[in-house]
Amino acid sequence: MAAQEDYADHAEEAAATEAVQVDPDAIDDATRSKLRALFEAGVAPAPAAPARAPAAQGLLVGEVIDTHHPDCPGRVRVRWFDEHGEMLERWLLCLRGQRPRRGDRVLVEQPANWHEPLVTGVFAAGAEPGAFDSLEDQDAHASHAMRLAPDQCVQIDDVQGKPLVQILASGAGPVVRLMSPDINLEAAGKLSLRAQTLELEAGRGGVDIRTEADTVVRSRYIRLN
Repeated sequence: MAAQEDYADHAEEAAATEAVQVDPDAIDDATRSKLRALFEAGVAPAPAAPARAPAAQGLLVGEVIDTHHPDCPGRVRVRWFDEHGEMLERWLLCLRGQRPRRGDRVLVEQPANWHEPLVTGVFAAGAEPGAFDSLEDQDAHASHAMRLAPDQCVQIDDVQGKPLVQILASGAGPVVRLMSPDINLEAAGKLSLRAQTLELEAGRGGVDIRTEADTVVRSRYIRLN
């Protein structure tokens, strides 16, 4: 019985050896030496390290130095220092919704499976909510500016070339002229008109105010006619 078991074990070992046996003539000397070294060391070759993206690793802070790429709108030029203290500059893409301005500090992040760093966030300007008392105190940054002569205006046309809006300067201040005879102002939420003095003037067509709720008029005095 023992002899039969030994014979079965030897038969299985021989079958396994025949299954993995490779023709020595099909292997060159260099490959054979490498296989022998691995066999003697008793270890498998380690996987190759993934390629690292250049210029940035992890999450870094940079400064926007330009926002007008000559050929690729949407990219901003960012300057930052890497973990070794080396200064780098590059035109980078921004995440949707991020609109950094020149001089802003931004977060620069290198995704593991992307070929270049991305601008993933913009630092706040330092003003807390409610820090501005009026609209005049806010420092709006104009991305594009043009100067208009007294007889010039900025006009926006539709796809068919029909004028929609004109913006022009007058002695009393800027004028926004809506070119269509019928205009609809729509807002999904609240629509606010705010000014030091507010005037509503209508011609012979009259004034029609409609609402499905209450109409509230608040004033120190209400004068009719």
